[in-house]
Amino acid sequence: MMLLVNNEDISDVATNLKYKSEWNNGAGVLTFEYPTYQTKMYPNGSTVTFQYNGANIFYGFLFKTAQDKKKYKCTCYDQLRYFKSSNSIMRPVCTLTEFLNTVAYSVGDRIRLGKVDSTVVKLGKYLFDNKTHLDMIYQSIKDNLVANGYWYALRDNFGALDLRDIVDLRLPIIIGDGSLGTDFDYEKSIDDDTFNYIKVAKDDKDKGVRNTYVSMDSSTIGKWGRLMYYDKVSADLNDSQLATRSRQLLQLKNRETQTLRVECIGDTRVFGGSGIKVMIAEAGLNLWAVVNSVTHEFTKNKHTMNLELKFVW
Repeated sequence: MMLLVNNEDISDVATNLKYKSEWNNGAGVLTFEYPTYQTKMYPNGSTVTFQYNGANIFYGFLFKTAQDKKKYKCTCYDQLRYFKSSNSIMRPVCTLTEFLNTVAYSVGDRIRLGKVDSTVVKLGKYLFDNKTHLDMIYQSIKDNLVANGYWYALRDNFGALDLRDIVDLRLPIIIGDGSLGTDFDYEKSIDDDTFNYIKVAKDDKDKGVRNTYVSMDSSTIGKWGRLMYYDKVSADLNDSQLATRSRQLLQLKNRETQTLRVECIGDTRVFGGSGIKVMIAEAGLNLWAVVNSVTHEFTKNKHTMNLELKFVW
């Protein structure tokens, strides 16, 4: 285990090390503590790196230090923290890849791009007015998903910002019967993000009317009742694209959401957006899931993780 702050090694005195990574939900977070009597307080903005058993876990910056009589408690974020700043940017007709480059350039000089997949679909023109840079990218990832059904993950990979198709982030790991997991909590729901009646609307300013496009599934409406999703579109999309959008949204949302929470033996390869095979016979599960959130906890001799998995395939 190696924890460096401004290239100074505090591995021997650091305790309560935790690293949290979420799928398209903000920056990765590293927290740790160390005794006040053994070393100094480091200034905010200090570079922080953490490695465990030779694996690169975190590269980022110190943003907060709390202090009491016995210890300092530090909170560090990776470079995605800088994407929380707000701006107004017009997204032209372009791909997700092209727009990521535009947004990253506007964020600042601490942003470094790593492995960025080349996306193909052209996204519609859209004005992001006083939105965070993260909101701009996440909305564009969702727009890309609706356009072609591909899920992407934006993550900091030890100081390099990656944009990856999550199919390519599947790991040779099995969670479940006789492997890694120590306890689990499984849930199926139609209460969170399940919709079987999709209404897409767009104003036609020239004619002074609002056009709507509806897609629905009468079979699931019969089982669950009508669960309506209203999508007010301001992007520059034509009638055909709007109708396609309603069908794509129905395809994505007309199903039960499934969530699995698992306490596991730690694996340093796992981060938000990773793919993991789930095999739990008593829950009837034998399929791939994506890591929605993972919290790793480290000591010198032990590594555990708490996972929240989503089933999207």
